[in-house]
Amino acid sequence: RSAQPVWSSLKRLAGIPSYLILLAKAMLAGVGVWIFLNWLPLFYRETYGWNLAASGFVGTFMVQVSTTMGIAAGGYWSDRLAVRETRNRMLLQSLSYLCAAPFLLLFLMQPGFAVASLSVFLFSMLRGTGQANENPVLCDVVEPRLRSTAIGFMNLGACFAGGIGVLLAGALKRDFGLSGVFAGISILFVIAGLLLLAGYHFFLARDVRRQEEAAAAYR
Repeated sequence: RSAQPVWSSLKRLAGIPSYLILLAKAMLAGVGVWIFLNWLPLFYRETYGWNLAASGFVGTFMVQVSTTMGIAAGGYWSDRLAVRETRNRMLLQSLSYLCAAPFLLLFLMQPGFAVASLSVFLFSMLRGTGQANENPVLCDVVEPRLRSTAIGFMNLGACFAGGIGVLLAGALKRDFGLSGVFAGISILFVIAGLLLLAGYHFFLARDVRRQEEAAAAYR
């Protein structure tokens, strides 16, 4: 069958509450992750007096390794939990983000290198655990012919929000410092986690059922 016009696809996606929650979550998380990735090396340089090479390596390596570990673990547990109930994927994503958020508050304590690195590691690992559920949940609520469009616009929203976040972090750095900016990211992840929890309780079961019916009709 021929593809639907883009505006028709977007209108249909806008009628899926669970997808709108995933989109909002992606934008909130995008702000936090982009700020973290872009400004963490400077935090190490300014706080511990390292050169740019060392700060850039540690600030990037720590985040990427822990996120990769979290994605691997998140994918495994997501599949195990989904055997019992498909909706558990969104629940796992919500709990991962809510558990990740408090670790960024450690930056308010002006931590030493060991504590700061532990905070970065645990936050990024839990964030990765949640991220592993993103596309599987999307496929549970969006019919096959709309999934590429849905993922594309979700990535667009996350990148756009992330770019704005990096800019705002630079403006806020003067008044709150990078420690305050990083701690503020925790608020975004709490909101994202609560949105996912609301979606799990109020919308997900209905949207999964509607997706299955639409997919069956499309065949």
